[in-house]
Amino acid sequence: MKKAPLLAVGLMATTILTGCATKADGERNDKLEGFNRTMFDFNYKVMDRYVLEPAAKGWRDYVPTPVTKGLSNVANNLDEPVSFVNRLLEGEPKKAFVHFNRFWINSTFGIGGLFDFASASKELQVYDQRSFGETLGTYGVDAGAYIVLPIYNATTPRQLTGAVVDAAYTYPFWNWVGGPWSLVKYGVQAVDKRSKTLDQTELLNQAQDPYVTFREAYYQNLEFKVNDGKVKEGSQKELSDDVLKEID
Repeated sequence: MKKAPLLAVGLMATTILTGCATKADGERNDKLEGFNRTMFDFNYKVMDRYVLEPAAKGWRDYVPTPVTKGLSNVANNLDEPVSFVNRLLEGEPKKAFVHFNRFWINSTFGIGGLFDFASASKELQVYDQRSFGETLGTYGVDAGAYIVLPIYNATTPRQLTGAVVDAAYTYPFWNWVGGPWSLVKYGVQAVDKRSKTLDQTELLNQAQDPYVTFREAYYQNLEFKVNDGKVKEGSQKELSDDVLKEID
């Protein structure tokens, strides 16, 4: 599939979905707040508390670091081709080829990405992975209404559109390898990301309204990613840059 038509379709579809998502006065338009709060409570008070957080603690405290690092390297390496394509769509060939070179070097010399040899070069240091949703954001497409889905967690129409397009990129690979293996990849990434925010759990627990705190942090994180780590002046910043990188 040609990339220019794909980008155009994504832009049009997401613009239609997100066009009425933000109020004129800048206040967050959370029309699904009742549903979202119910899903947030399920995800945060049930799935996270009894499944993801214990798994993350075990991952951090009991699995040898070389194993956790190696598995997360493999999982993240599989995202490099998607980031390569999305950076090209943004007109960022230099950043795109960082992802391209990281992928072939780590896949070849790093045993399928188990070892991150590419980072030995200053020019090939890790760039944050790029989703199509973030690429749409660089073209001015609004993130849209906040949506919390069971297990999947927080998202927006723009990010959901991006996830579908990203999945289309990688479908041939996962179809060849076997679809269930993609669940292993996402599972490793979810547990690894959660393990890096365990020390911040109390910050959310102490918030006056954890739902609103997480929602605003999520939107701030989207801005952080779209702008390559830069947050507009005046934005509230209650969480560190490292924590923002781990919020999905």
